Amino acid sequence: MRIAMLSALRRDRRGVAATEFAVLAPVMILLITATVEAAHIQMVQTSLEGAVATAARESVARMSLSDDERDTLMRERISTLMSSIPVASGRSLEISTQAYRTMGSAYPEAFEDANGNGVYDEGELFTDRNHNGVRDVATPVAGKMGDVGDVVAYQVTYPVALYFPFLSPIFGETRDITTATVARNEPERSGSGPPP
Repeated sequence: MRIAMLSALRRDRRGVAATEFAVLAPVMILLITATVEAAHIQMVQTSLEGAVATAARESVARMSLSDDERDTLMRERISTLMSSIPVASGRSLEISTQAYRTMGSAYPEAFEDANGNGVYDEGELFTDRNHNGVRDVATPVAGKMGDVGDVVAYQVTYPVALYFPFLSPIFGETRDITTATVARNEPERSGSGPPP
């Protein structure tokens, strides 16, 4: 009796589609949601790059304002442009700037690492870009936004919450999206009138 019942069940094809769906649905749902999440992260990255570039471009053209005013306007502009994308709970947008006199002063002078320790040691040969006889590390100028003609490096980190929290083992609880750009301040103060 049992063998006949098992044989009849094996030949019965009712419910096969439901069983196949039950096996494939979780995989398909995972693939679709992971794709949407990856696209969301890429969209935030692209939006952040655009917001930082726009804020930097506007900031370098406002040399008639004080350093603090330009910094405040730049931060407000980035926040406004990114306002449609929620920041992760308990986190905030991080913005840092560093000004340099020239592009060349924004990174350390190269050196030959004779002992291979990855650190400049006294006596190792280096490229003396400014011909002062001393190996210089990046030499920033005072202030957040620099002065006329200075080069300003902007770095912004935007913590984003996931659309689908169950994907946190793959993407993490939050994603820190970071972008950076460099811009040179205008060579003269706008609004200062014509030269004498």
